[in-house]
Amino acid sequence: MTLDDAADTIFPLPGSIPKAWDPEELRRCGAVETSLRASFDLEGEVHPVFCNWDMSGDGDAGEELMLRELHQPLLLASRLLEGAGLPWLSEFLIDDIFGASYPGLPPPALPDSHHGEVDKESDINSICQSRTPVVIVRHHRAAWATPRLVRTWLDATARELRTALPRCVLWQLDGVMFAAFGWVGYTCRHLLREGTGGVDSNVDHPNVIRDADAEARRRGVPSRFLTVLVIREYTARLCALRQLGQFGGEEYMLTAFMLAVTALHELGHAIYWKDLRAANRCMNEPYFGGDLEMELGDSFIASIFGDWTPVPIEHTHDEFGWRGTFERGLAWKQHLTWDFHRTRPRYRAHYSIPVK
Repeated sequence: MTLDDAADTIFPLPGSIPKAWDPEELRRCGAVETSLRASFDLEGEVHPVFCNWDMSGDGDAGEELMLRELHQPLLLASRLLEGAGLPWLSEFLIDDIFGASYPGLPPPALPDSHHGEVDKESDINSICQSRTPVVIVRHHRAAWATPRLVRTWLDATARELRTALPRCVLWQLDGVMFAAFGWVGYTCRHLLREGTGGVDSNVDHPNVIRDADAEARRRGVPSRFLTVLVIREYTARLCALRQLGQFGGEEYMLTAFMLAVTALHELGHAIYWKDLRAANRCMNEPYFGGDLEMELGDSFIASIFGDWTPVPIEHTHDEFGWRGTFERGLAWKQHLTWDFHRTRPRYRAHYSIPVK
């Protein structure tokens, strides 16, 4: 498709905002058929929630180079987090989402009559406390959510993200989980044992989670320790592109962008699973507001990018597995929500601008 062809009218999905393609704007952005290089020189500090990385590798030069490539993507993730991510995250902190009076909890499952009567208030409270929410209520949409009150929520969330949450999260680069499971990121509900080397059969096993939670309670720790894995293929590709003289090129920028998106995606899971009470029989997450899909990470990313989530156009497979390249560009997938949809569509449309 040429720039002139891109000006043709495109019929958007319900809930999206149509915008005519402006060829000159695309040229300035370096989106298609341009040789412009973008400056990749963000400055400032990486947000504390992204700073706790596991450095227990063998310390070789290659590992150091890959860790260096994390800096700019994490700066980008930090800016997106503080610039657009606080309202969504604050919904998990405004109220105690596991408290007995939280409106997003399911009705209490009282025992059947043949199992005995529940006639003590303490028994009922125990049953309520064992429940996990099925939906996260959106306080920001309430009529009584005044600007002053919203500012209070956002300030409290910003403090929580800079103080308490970083102590609960350990980040690691993982080189095996995509080949094994097809994941680009994963939030493990306990600290990985030293020498585990990534996702294996014991990761997130119910017994392992239960033992880790019991140990945290014995130590009086209110939060669960989490290990967040991000695929090593992203940083390896960034290193390779730099060595090929393509630093700042389109594929480099897309890879760095998707690394930042992956970190934010996993943070959307961590904000829920950090609580020791966030465990039920099926280990399900709640829906967020009017979402039609039970996926907190995608919901968080969609809240940042206007109800759209970026995805690779194509996974390139060869005998060595997927190498984490974005040679074909990336696509944008619309997030499904009751605000605009009533049923899950049979076919999903992805809108993309390829790298050329």
